[in-house]
Amino acid sequence: MDFTLPEVTEDLRGLARDITEKVSTDERVALLESDDAALDDALWRELGAAGLLGLEVGPEVAGDAGAGQSILESITVAEQLGRGLARVPYGLHAIAALPAIATHGSATLRDRLVDDAARGTAVLTVALEEDLGTGSDHPQTLLNRTEYGWSLTGSKVNVAYAGAATAIVVNAMSPDGVRAVVVDTHAAGIGLTPTPSTGKTPTFVVDFDGVVVDDDQVLDGGADTVADIVDRATLAVCADQSGTLSRALELTATYAVEREQFGKPIGTFQAVAQRLADGYIDTQGLSLTTLAAAWQFTRIADEDSDDGGLHVSVQTAKFWACDAGHRVAHTAVHVHGGVGLDTTHPVHRYFLRAKQNEYTLGSAPITLVAIGTALAAAPA
Repeated sequence: MDFTLPEVTEDLRGLARDITEKVSTDERVALLESDDAALDDALWRELGAAGLLGLEVGPEVAGDAGAGQSILESITVAEQLGRGLARVPYGLHAIAALPAIATHGSATLRDRLVDDAARGTAVLTVALEEDLGTGSDHPQTLLNRTEYGWSLTGSKVNVAYAGAATAIVVNAMSPDGVRAVVVDTHAAGIGLTPTPSTGKTPTFVVDFDGVVVDDDQVLDGGADTVADIVDRATLAVCADQSGTLSRALELTATYAVEREQFGKPIGTFQAVAQRLADGYIDTQGLSLTTLAAAWQFTRIADEDSDDGGLHVSVQTAKFWACDAGHRVAHTAVHVHGGVGLDTTHPVHRYFLRAKQNEYTLGSAPITLVAIGTALAAAPA
């Protein structure tokens, strides 16, 4: 099988890496974390100006820098941002929320959000997780009919960048089944509570207390649309994790060459070399499963049909993000020794981001249950 990326994808990867390395430096990330910044405004502006925020919504909206491409290109950008621990909601915005609104939103909603979101003047995020852990397809958040339209009530946890967001895509249970709705973060009845996160990114508990939702704010497609948003958001986490782990392993390998014990680089010691080799296999496994899932999205878009393999592919990538994420993150800290435990050292921030990605939208046991359930339900 040929895993060579198309030329346009390689170009976008280079562009994303250049922007990330220029703006999202170790020093800037540390400063943004200490200031508890809502997001990296400078990096967000650069991504918007380069046309990287609207790659899937068409060149007439996002400019000519690759717009109208598939999720494969967006995933490639997300991976590069993960390498720089970018403090922006790229995956939630450009991979999950914006394509869903552009594809399933009403004309009114598209006119209001798509153009601004593609250029970065509007920020989107998603709210999918709940404390009760009932799953994205059975949320406890309720969407009920009223004489004014719809009323949204419930709570979501681990909502990233809600404080910087213009709008949030929310999954909720309606009388007709699970639906996705788009709500303004400044609407009456919405409460945002900042919550500390392992990865130091801004996360919130978002409460909805009878928030009025118009018909124009409800995405079409019902459960299928919600499943697509969840798969996209999950794959975005995998891409970020792939970049995070790759860069953490690079930093660790460099340290193993430079750090000496008993007159030799510690990288020449068998135990250290074996852990680094295992880490390389892990990062390659995550990268390839993430790429395979992105190709599944592309194939389904071309054929307009899904044989059930997409969700399994996404969950397989997420399992690697969890399992490999755990091993590589700990390898990075252990090989660095006491330095790795210093919370001000860059490698420790990679450790923290990797641990947050490991548990976001499903831990390893949850992903295995999802894979097993899907395979058991598949025709023999």
